[in-house]
Amino acid sequence: MATLPEQFFVTAKKFPDKTALKYKQSGAYLELTFNELAKQIKTVAQALLKLGLSPTERVAVLAPNCPEWVMLDLGIMLAGGITVPIHTTFSPKLIAGVIKNSNAQILVVSTQEQLNKIGLIISEIPQVRKIIYLNADYLNNLPAKLATAWADFLCLTSTETVWPKIEAKDICSIIYTSGTTGEPKGVALTHKNFLSDAQACAQVVPVTKEDTLLSLLPLSHVFERTAGYYTPLLFAGATIAYAESFKEFSKNLREVNPTILVSVPRVFEKMQDSIWQKMRQRGKFTLKLFYWALKQPSGSVTQWLAELLILKKIRKALGTNFRFAIAGGSALSLRQAKFFNKIGLAVYQGYGLTEASPVVATNYPAQQERGTVGKALPGVEIKIANDKEILVRGPNVMKGYWEDDEATREALDEQGYLHTGDLGHLSNQGYLTIIGRKKEMIVTAGGKNFWPEILEEKLNETKYISQTMVIGNNRKHLAALIVPDWINLKRYLQENKIEVPQDEILNQPSVLQLYRQNINTATQYLAEYEKIIKFVLVVNEFTQEREELTPTLKLRRSVIATHYKKEIEQMYFE
Repeated sequence: MATLPEQFFVTAKKFPDKTALKYKQSGAYLELTFNELAKQIKTVAQALLKLGLSPTERVAVLAPNCPEWVMLDLGIMLAGGITVPIHTTFSPKLIAGVIKNSNAQILVVSTQEQLNKIGLIISEIPQVRKIIYLNADYLNNLPAKLATAWADFLCLTSTETVWPKIEAKDICSIIYTSGTTGEPKGVALTHKNFLSDAQACAQVVPVTKEDTLLSLLPLSHVFERTAGYYTPLLFAGATIAYAESFKEFSKNLREVNPTILVSVPRVFEKMQDSIWQKMRQRGKFTLKLFYWALKQPSGSVTQWLAELLILKKIRKALGTNFRFAIAGGSALSLRQAKFFNKIGLAVYQGYGLTEASPVVATNYPAQQERGTVGKALPGVEIKIANDKEILVRGPNVMKGYWEDDEATREALDEQGYLHTGDLGHLSNQGYLTIIGRKKEMIVTAGGKNFWPEILEEKLNETKYISQTMVIGNNRKHLAALIVPDWINLKRYLQENKIEVPQDEILNQPSVLQLYRQNINTATQYLAEYEKIIKFVLVVNEFTQEREELTPTLKLRRSVIATHYKKEIEQMYFE
């Protein structure tokens, strides 16, 4: 197929009456068939052409996951435009930066909250000639002529539409990277980039028309776009249901009963924590039974008994139809993978980046190796440079960075290899293991090289730690900002009859000693220069709202370091 819309219409023709999308409205999940979705996509494309959308014109979409997102994405492309997703967690400043860099002249906004953000920056984006809003009560600081309601927009149809000619080589989307180490860059991806990647995923991951996926990750992120949308919907004819929010995720799991979940390790971590919490709430006997169940060898009689007594019930709480889950976006710990495998939910880890549309490698049922991110997708080539940087070549590799030739030359070499900035190594069987980010490597004042993600993963696996950021670049030793696991910490205080005011908990000597012991245990087999010498406990989780996390929940180290500058300096001058 030449383009993404063409591929969708082929699938829609095969399954016209099958449910394509499910979405929550007025407390119940409603359904949209492939045929209904196809009609809406064409309506959106006609309306955009009626608004005067010109070939290759950019349309920015600032909206959470919903059917309208899919209608807009494929409708924009069908009309010859370029989709520019904007993360809903972006601040007004970052939103303005994306709109200005892409020169988007049409903007689609979802909620009143997002519309309010646009109201704050409207004077900074004079190139925007039309704002289409989905759900809003009032136009905050926006001229009435500039804004159009979604229902009115859809009425701009025509019976004599002249469809523009679009080709596989054409740019169809500009996706702005999460900006973990700097300002977001616009990655220009073509129809061919996305289609080759989604088709390769469909070849190795067994997704069928019988599957239902629960969509939680933002569609504005390329991982959800390809793995959770294009691959299942356009190639398999599967059904996608949208979760209401992270808060309602557990409830939506039970309501939708998905067969496949595509998510990031942080989500699986929260699921794991929730399971343990429920086991503890049910009393000591249930907790002991659960511990016993996890220790039973696969295929044994006792494992069958464990399945009957407890594991089956746990999966029922997650959703009864699970076949497998895909983890990407950041590293899934071996501990997490083993846990979900023990309870009967296979989680396959993959690796990718925006510049590669994004999937480069993945584990899958037929070929997997724990602790790795799997083998290269069909048609994708992986090479390890002398400095251990992962190089990637294939039809999924981006055209370049939008209007940034210098950055493009730095990322793409003359042989067509994408320099990923990630470090890793390949086994003899071709399985890829990630070491860390090249730019995030810590070089201590003593000249020792260290990748913080390895240590952060070890610490985050401990019982009383939720999040960690390791510091130490050009410093005399490593230090860490640590966010406690408040549920387990408060349980520890209760069990040990330690009574202390809420605002004094993190300075309590017994609490500090607890964390020192946990840190020492987690790092006991590391070299001396890899150990945490000083640490500070911080009250609040690192969040997207404070721009401390990317949409796939990776640390934005520079932002966190700025927010906790005083605490960091104290660790080196005490």
